[in-house]
Amino acid sequence: MIGVTFNIHYDATYSERYDDLHKALERFGIEEARTTSCLFLNTDDARAVETALYGALDYRKDKAVVFTTYQHTFKYFGPT
Repeated sequence: MIGVTFNIHYDATYSERYDDLHKALERFGIEEARTTSCLFLNTDDARAVETALYGALDYRKDKAVVFTTYQHTFKYFGPT
């Protein structure tokens, strides 16, 4: 399982880049997306996720971290 945490710079094209990010990562099977800045994907292909992010975000102003998780266990706190 791959996790992606991100920070999209808020400006005139924020919504477009946020939508592009989700569209680019949907093919990996988003397992958890309850927050606006962290996704968990049902894939082990970190390189493919990284490549998908390059097409969705503007790396002159946006940030992303791709990481591998070793358990498929989620703990969620807060309202649903």
